[in-house]
Amino acid sequence: MRVFRTDRADFGPAWLFDLLFSGTPVVTWAAAGSLPAGFQRVDRFAVLPAPAGRSFMVSLAARRGAAAALTSYNSLRAGRTRIARRVLGLGLRAGLAQPLIRDKIDIGIAADATDAQLGDDLLDEHLRLIFGGQRVVTAFGGGSGPYRKPVLQVFSTDGTPLGYIKVGWNDWTRAAVSREAAALRACAARPLRLGVPEFLGLSAWRGLDLLITGPLPRDSRRLSRSGLPLASVLREIATLAPGLAAELAASPWWLGVRSRTEAAALEPTARSALNRVIERIERRYGPVPLTFGAWHGDLVPWNLARSGSRLYAWDWEYSTQNAPLGFDAVHYYFQVAFVAGQRPLGEAAALAANRAAAALRALGLPDQAHRLVALLHLLELAVRHEEARSSTGDVDERFYPAVTDVLQQALAQPGGLAGPRTAGRAA
Repeated sequence: MRVFRTDRADFGPAWLFDLLFSGTPVVTWAAAGSLPAGFQRVDRFAVLPAPAGRSFMVSLAARRGAAAALTSYNSLRAGRTRIARRVLGLGLRAGLAQPLIRDKIDIGIAADATDAQLGDDLLDEHLRLIFGGQRVVTAFGGGSGPYRKPVLQVFSTDGTPLGYIKVGWNDWTRAAVSREAAALRACAARPLRLGVPEFLGLSAWRGLDLLITGPLPRDSRRLSRSGLPLASVLREIATLAPGLAAELAASPWWLGVRSRTEAAALEPTARSALNRVIERIERRYGPVPLTFGAWHGDLVPWNLARSGSRLYAWDWEYSTQNAPLGFDAVHYYFQVAFVAGQRPLGEAAALAANRAAAALRALGLPDQAHRLVALLHLLELAVRHEEARSSTGDVDERFYPAVTDVLQQALAQPGGLAGPRTAGRAA
């Protein structure tokens, strides 16, 4: 079957529309007004610019639902984005913005499609069944790069948030939604001071794995990027799995690093470089005792919010049960420096190693273990990148191949990631 695209060859979200609205004889998509003969429009999406050159797709099926997709949880966004979304949301609700939006996509169904076919192949019909039979309005994005996956926001037509859906579409993202489901189940099984989204289930649809979670509290507000959550929060996350003390080389996490590296379909240069780093770490640090527990996997300010006095954390897709204690603290500072601050990789890694020291000490880690935990965290991210790349073929060019150079340099100098050559620049 033909796939109908917009008239621009560089239409970035094409892969998302292909994934969600193509690959079946009865559903297709095209630029607004360009559906092929024999298809009738059932939905129209506005394609809106989003940060970092991405796009955000909003269904125009219901004014209040479309407006809610722009304005719900606006307190989690930065000032300029919050204002822009507020203005556009008001325009959508009033019906004034729709004619002014340049890029629109039509979703079409075959005129002769049966109800059974639509129930099987049309995403909105599947979501309607998930959310109790009511009509829904969706908005979604998916980004680019090795970690890309669609994330859908689902609203009722009156604008009530119903939930979020993450889509596992390849080996890596299917494993990611499975990890998140397991983490949310673990959180639900015990009382936590930390709030998490409600786990609503896993659903299979047209070869895709859909993780369904409930909405956040409506009054959720963003955190500043300056402060890591209290050590008590980090300990609570760590105790989602039974604690373990073991030598690094004998730990389940280290054995997992080795097996994950072997299982990933890495290109030869990357495999060789990564294996050299792993061998050097094991020779030097294999007998070192460490403490292991669960970690969130992506504990960063943009995955955290407060509702009243309670802290909430979402995006648990990287969570695992047996990571070195302290990974969440190092990861927080690393991502703030590397992603939010756009620091070069080596500087971000050194900065994270330095800034996480107080949190690691509060968690009970001896000072001599701090640099090792930071080094192992960077190795974890390297393995994560290669697992994702083996599924998509995409590379995070800011991260790779610089990560292997940073790891090798850290192993070559006494101070590790905060050695003399990087500590000064990172301070």
